[in-house]
Amino acid sequence: MANEFKHKDPGSALTQAEFIASDGTGHIFDSQAQGDILYATSTTELARLGKDTNDSRVLTNTGTNDNPAWAQVTLTTGVTGSLPVANGGTAATSAGIAAFNSITGYSAAGATGTTSTNLVFSTSPTLVTPALGTPASGVLTNATGLPVGGLANGTDGQLITWGTDAVATTVAVGTATHVLTSNGVDNPPTFQAPAAGGASLSVVIALS
Repeated sequence: MANEFKHKDPGSALTQAEFIASDGTGHIFDSQAQGDILYATSTTELARLGKDTNDSRVLTNTGTNDNPAWAQVTLTTGVTGSLPVANGGTAATSAGIAAFNSITGYSAAGATGTTSTNLVFSTSPTLVTPALGTPASGVLTNATGLPVGGLANGTDGQLITWGTDAVATTVAVGTATHVLTSNGVDNPPTFQAPAAGGASLSVVIALS
């Protein structure tokens, strides 16, 4: 039978020296080639697996009846565990990625979830009602609707002042000829009529 051990053709007779020779001149394997592998196909038969001419092939049990065969490593069934960082991987597992996605709302298309911790990857995002806390810096040149210490829109002629609590407030509009008058420490100024006996300006016109 092909692919079995056989005696080298001794001619008319096989000598004892040829039978026990270990230098390759005694027993030979039928049709073997460099790189072939010997394996058992049963408890009584041997077979030859020819070498694969492609690079980077591994020996697997994917052959008929689980006989050995050359194949490439399959990423679906031939690899287990996660590739560690030291070997160029991320050490991430599918369970860990799923947990990350559930927290961040991240998907392959971007941050599309609805959780409060969504990631933002855009360089010009539109954020709706974000809670920014107290930013360390920022430029609000184009911002609108900004309150000034909670101060609402006023009316024509009002002035803005600050109270003892450092909160902005308005000074009510006075009437014609009223002057802005200080009311002392801890009291906001008000528009008032000039006090009696106050300073006055006299204009004298000389005619010649």
